[in-house]
Amino acid sequence: MADIKNSPEPVRRDERIKLGEKIAFGIVNIGNIPIQALLSGFLLIFYTDVAGLNPAAVATMFLVMRVFDGLNDPIMGFVIDHLPRTKMGRFRSYLLLGTVICCINFILVWFGPVWAPAGKLAIAYISYLFLGITFDFMDIPLNSMLPAITDSAHERNVLSSVKRIGMMTGSTLFGMAAPLILANAVNRLNGFYALIFSGVAVILVFSIIGVMGIRERVEPVVDEKYKLKDIVPILTCPPVLVTLIVAIIGGISTIQQRTSNMYFCTYVLDNRLDVMTFISLFGMAEILPCMGPVVFLANRFGKKPVFVMGIIISGLVPLFRFFAVTNIPLIYITTLLAGVGTGFFKTLLLGISADNVDYVEYTRGQRAEGALSSLVSFVVKAAMGIGGAIPGYVLAATGYVANQTQTETAKMGIIMNNILIPSILVLISGLVFGLGYGINREKLAQITASLREQRAAKAR
Repeated sequence: MADIKNSPEPVRRDERIKLGEKIAFGIVNIGNIPIQALLSGFLLIFYTDVAGLNPAAVATMFLVMRVFDGLNDPIMGFVIDHLPRTKMGRFRSYLLLGTVICCINFILVWFGPVWAPAGKLAIAYISYLFLGITFDFMDIPLNSMLPAITDSAHERNVLSSVKRIGMMTGSTLFGMAAPLILANAVNRLNGFYALIFSGVAVILVFSIIGVMGIRERVEPVVDEKYKLKDIVPILTCPPVLVTLIVAIIGGISTIQQRTSNMYFCTYVLDNRLDVMTFISLFGMAEILPCMGPVVFLANRFGKKPVFVMGIIISGLVPLFRFFAVTNIPLIYITTLLAGVGTGFFKTLLLGISADNVDYVEYTRGQRAEGALSSLVSFVVKAAMGIGGAIPGYVLAATGYVANQTQTETAKMGIIMNNILIPSILVLISGLVFGLGYGINREKLAQITASLREQRAAKAR
């Protein structure tokens, strides 16, 4: 036991994932980033300032549709877990098909209300609801890939870092490019046309290239698939439930801050959209822990303490902005430092989710990548719904009026959306995880060893 605690898990030669496959894994994870980045960063202001929808009405739509749709995610996970295996494996072919379907609906979410203004709110509701379903068909197979590629804790930490680097690279590139595209367009609508269609091109190209370069290796110990009645017991296993709660709270914080960035730069910083570009650039600090430290520390001390440390850093640092809210160098410095903490906990969250798949198989004898990966989609949707709704309600309550100089009360509402509320939420998520998550290094090593023995016995 002392050896397990004080030294990293050795990696056998046959467990190592080749560099080319790691790169492909990073590329495929860039594929769905435009959907999340553009929806969270720009859809609210597109609906209020371009499509002419009321912010409170949009907030209600985000909240109702995303939470309602999120309840379907476990069912979609069950469906994907039970789809027939193809020559490409259990998940890869469905990831490709889901990407194409999702892209079509993604376009309608943005421009449906503009193309048919008479029924724009109804179209927004319908297309937004269907986006959640089509996004599942893309996102659940993608998030099922990590536990299917390897069962090595070390390689999962590495792939989690690769995934996070891919996600942050895509998010940063779009975060930097989007304000420039919108600022240099003839008008806002034309700018959004260029932005959204270029995003769709990235989704398709990167998803296809990435899928072709990865492999699925980890097979279920038991061939019999779990039943529909097993979904609730699987998803309420203690580590799974705690991870879900923490991910939702953290996701709400992230989406709320992204949603309010453009409002902050437009109305508090007096149309300094260039600041959004630099915020995205300094946000690349999230990648720094992924380049080595997060893997070393997680292997040395375990995922849990490093995860909590990252949360504390990312939650406390932004609060220093209250000393000078409009001080741009301070914005950049706090974004940089908070990004390092965010890089730690968001990277490890991916590996923790993969570990939960093994925990369920170890305790229940059921392999359920799709069901547990559906929680990732649920988190994204719940975060987009609640994290997108909170800013809308705060804006409406504090007197925000689109395309006008804002009152001091309205500006304070924007500042609360951008700094205070997200920081509080992040710190709450750290408290929940620190007190509630029970898988440490020793327990994980025991689970991995047991499952490997069972697979070896099955192969004989």
